[in-house]
Parts: sequence; structure tokens; C-alpha cells
Amino acid sequence: MEAVRPNRNRLLSWMSLRRNRILSGQVRYRLKRSLRYGKPDINAMIKSPTSSHPSPGRILVIRTDRLGDVVLSTPVLTTLREQYPESYIALMVAPFTRELVENHPALNHLMIDDTKGIHKGIPGFFRLVNEIHRHHFDTVMVLHPTLRLAMACRLAGVPNRLGTGYRGYSLLFNHRVFEHRKNAKRHEVDYNLSLVQALTGEQVSGSPNIRATDEARKSTKKRLRQWGLEPGHFAVLHPGSSGSARDWPADSFTALGTKLIQSGIQVIVTGGKQESELIQHMVDRMPVPPITAVGDLSIKELTALLEMAAICITNSTGPLHIAAAVDTSTVALFCPITPCSPIRWGPYGGNHKVLTPEVPPCPRCIEEACPYFDCMIRISVDSVFEAVQDILATSNHE
Repeated sequence: MEAVRPNRNRLLSWMSLRRNRILSGQVRYRLKRSLRYGKPDINAMIKSPTSSHPSPGRILVIRTDRLGDVVLSTPVLTTLREQYPESYIALMVAPFTRELVENHPALNHLMIDDTKGIHKGIPGFFRLVNEIHRHHFDTVMVLHPTLRLAMACRLAGVPNRLGTGYRGYSLLFNHRVFEHRKNAKRHEVDYNLSLVQALTGEQVSGSPNIRATDEARKSTKKRLRQWGLEPGHFAVLHPGSSGSARDWPADSFTALGTKLIQSGIQVIVTGGKQESELIQHMVDRMPVPPITAVGDLSIKELTALLEMAAICITNSTGPLHIAAAVDTSTVALFCPITPCSPIRWGPYGGNHKVLTPEVPPCPRCIEEACPYFDCMIRISVDSVFEAVQDILATSNHE
């Protein structure tokens, strides 16, 4: 029996390799057909907007990156619903951001692109293609494009495909918007809405719109009572960013938290499980420990907590955009890297303050090789504390 096992293993390995080669051949075949028979559409790429086409009946919006990116994409959903009230509108997101938008009023359906699960690899890719195809979408907007997503939409046979015009695979879109987002000339909300404008042919506008669920509000109020706090009478400090930007130093957050507590402002420090070490570093160095909520809040509960906060102080990260979307004032701490600029990624609308170090802007961080490193420490604790006081004074006056 043992002698047969190596042959069996070799057979299974050969079958797996053969299957992947067949699927790879299918990808090449379908792509060639896509490009061959899609030439008339390629010519039409220059002719956006698509306002000469009939109103779309079934629209798919795709945004599969981070939490804040999804928040800043919600104006697209609202604007599409306003423009096409009878249309079927679906959104595709990553599993992590599902909670944020699963109850969005503009949506008929929510799709999940699980690249680490059922949509992993070539078989998973074709499963995704088939899922898109089964919904018979006539229009798709890929707000954060990748070759994989652009290919999936083309192979799924979606007739109108809107996306960027500045990628090597942009020929897979037949309605392209020519904007370099990395130059950060406009806000991400406006970049997203430019795809809606390409579809409608009209100038559009909108703001991020998410709301906490009643269930999340109820559980959050229960937590606040356990902590001895009331809605509207505490500040949230969120010191991490999961690497999305260069952060204000942990010691600076520690000093700010101490200063806020000494001034009579209650503080809750939030973060994900991956930020537990960072937050523990803060707590250990504060004379009066703050309340912490680390890794034990769902996204819905975090949304409710931020909705009830008087103010949120954080880096360029998802909770910043959640706070702004639920109309909570923020003090946002940004680095000088151009692709991370607050012009593109700052809190949208409302009563917010953005602080950046007074150094020249840079295309990327070269760390110790930079004469201004670490520039983020140049944002003083006193300046952030003053910004918090200014916002709270304005809010109390109103």
C-alpha cells in the first residue's frame, strides 16, 4: 500500500498542474476573443461620456481595497441612486469592509471578492467572472482598478465598463477617465464621482454617507454606560493606520491623551488587534490610563462609537473617514508624502482640522536618508491639543 502512495501523489500533482494549464489556456483564449471582438469598443473609449447610451438598468460598482477607500466611494452609490432611481445597483467589496456598507440604502445587492477564499487563484478568478456574469450587469465602475478586476468584468461580458485610462490594461475598459490620482490634485471623493460623470454626462457631487445601525448604537450605549461615559462627552484617539500612511509617533499620542485627560476630557483609545502592542505602549506611559477598545469592536460598533464621540484624533486611516462621514469632527494628522496628501485623503466636509509637518512635500518616504526624518514629530502635541480645543469650543458654541 505504501508503495502505491508516491505514484498516487504524482498523479494528483500532474492532475492539478494539468487543470491549471487548461484554465490558463482558457484565460488566454477568452482574452484574445475579448480584444479581437472588442475593437469597436476600444474606439469608443475616446468618446466618453456615455450619456448617448440608454440609462443603465443593472450597475455594478467595485471597490475592493481598504475601509477608508470604501467610505469615500459611497457618494458614488448615492449619486447613482439619485440619477437612476429604478436601476439595480450592486457593490463589490473585500470581506473586511462588508459590515460598513451591507445596509446602505442605495444598494440592491452586495457582492464580496474573497481573494483569500473562494476567489483565490485561477479557479477562484473564473468563479468571480461567473458570479458577475450571472447578474447580467450592463454597466460596471471599477473605482480602484486592478488587471484582475478589469479582466473579470470584460470576460463576464459587461457591455459598459468604466475605469481609469492610465493603466496598461485600460484597453479592457471601453469608457475611460484620464486622471492621475497619485498626483493628488483633487479629493478621492471627486475622483470617484468623475466616473459617475463619465456615465451621466452631467456634473455631479456628493458626500460620504454611512450610518450606524440601531443594533450597533444600542450595544455601544451599553458599553458607554459600563465605562461611565455619555454620548457626546468623550474623545476618540486612534493612533494606528495599518501602514496606509506615515503616522504621528505613539509617544506624541501618549502625551496628547494625558493632556486631554488632565483637562477634563474623557478619552477612548481604539485600534485593531494588530495595534494592541502600540496601544499598550501608550497606556503603560500614561499617568491616568484611558479607556481602551482594542480589537473588540465590530466595524458597525466602531461606526456607532465614532458617531457618539465629540471628536476623533487620528492619522490618515479608515476611522478618520468613518468619523467624518457620521458628522463627527476630527483632527487629522497627515504626512507630507504627495500620494498621501490631505488634498486627496483629508476628512471630507464638516468641522475638521488637518495638521501636517512644515517640511517640503516628497514623492515617497526615504526614512533615515531624509534630512527631515522623522518629520511627523514636528507636529507638536500643543498644536494638536489647541486644534482639539478650538473644535470643541466651536461645537459647544453651536
